[in-house]
Amino acid sequence: MSDSIKKWHEMQEDKSTQSSTGAGTFIYESPDGGKTVTRRPFLGDISDREIIVHPESDLRQKAYRLLCDHDEDVIRLAMKILDIGS
Repeated sequence: MSDSIKKWHEMQEDKSTQSSTGAGTFIYESPDGGKTVTRRPFLGDISDREIIVHPESDLRQKAYRLLCDHDEDVIRLAMKILDIGS
């Protein structure tokens, strides 16, 4: 049997092992309607879950922080600088 066929068979065996054990598969949950999303391994303990922060919500928090920390003139000047750089 050629090496490529052996490798293909090994890959198929690995794939079936992963799918039967659930390796690399996660369960996603949101107890508050989508504001906070957690994930945990399939067939894993609930204590293994991790909080996933949506990139947009993190970006939105930074934008609000910018608006709170700086006055309007500074923000408008920053917007002009960004427009010039485009």
